[in-house]
Amino acid sequence: MELDYEYLARISKDAVLYTSRKTTNILDGGYNSVYRGKSLEFDDLKEYSQGDDITSIDWKSSSRTDKLLVRRYIAEKKHSVLIIGDTGAKMDADTPAGDYKADIALMSMGVIGYLLGRQGADVGFACSGNRGITNTPFRSGGQCVEALLRTYGASVFEDPSSDMNALIMNMLQSFPVRRMIIFVITDISGLKAVDNQTLSRMTERNDVYFICIDDAPVTGGRVYDRIGEEYIDRFLAGSRSLRKAEEAERNNILTRFKTDALRNRVVLERVQTASGVVDTVLNLFERGRSGIFG
Repeated sequence: MELDYEYLARISKDAVLYTSRKTTNILDGGYNSVYRGKSLEFDDLKEYSQGDDITSIDWKSSSRTDKLLVRRYIAEKKHSVLIIGDTGAKMDADTPAGDYKADIALMSMGVIGYLLGRQGADVGFACSGNRGITNTPFRSGGQCVEALLRTYGASVFEDPSSDMNALIMNMLQSFPVRRMIIFVITDISGLKAVDNQTLSRMTERNDVYFICIDDAPVTGGRVYDRIGEEYIDRFLAGSRSLRKAEEAERNNILTRFKTDALRNRVVLERVQTASGVVDTVLNLFERGRSGIFG
């Protein structure tokens, strides 16, 4: 399937429409509290954790509570938002709800770009394609969102062997100093590829959010395998033991990733429908602001 400009324009318009209907004060007027930086504007206190700046320890408050507390400040500078999108034939597939994974991936980008663009953030994008890694410069404004959608749409079905872990590490090496808010749009195989060491590197300087697009099961019905480009054998598709093994594998991947995400202060949300993308993105910010990780 080739994604044309009209299709991408509709995705962008739908993102704006859904967001206008559902946006709450999670971001409006309160977005600064999501992003932590070092400025003169004090925000709150939190308990010290490994990696925090020891010069920010509030000794007076710590002595009153018998806990080591660290001062947090609201960042003054413009936010840099990096969206990393998964690609490959696996995106040309359905979710358990019957929605198209590519639609949800593009809608996720549109919603993130629109919401953060309204806050004046600079948004960049990266994905893997047939010609290597595509990496757009950080820009702001409504036209920037449409340009990012066109870039993602042109590559979303490319590079079936895309390695999400390698892509993320490449982006971290490309921006060794810049502090960012990173969104990763992927699926269960993408979560499987990203290891704890990579999550640790991501969160050294950045706020990190993952959106996992759920895959339709390969068992339980007449299923077409997009990777192998053939229908799955009826006997295998109807196997109860195979279905249990598939569910167990997915649960193991999710459990491992959530454990690593909690350890590294990463927020994960899953989505199955295009209409649920806005709530998913807003939930990401609400959980990040409330310190609910994993």
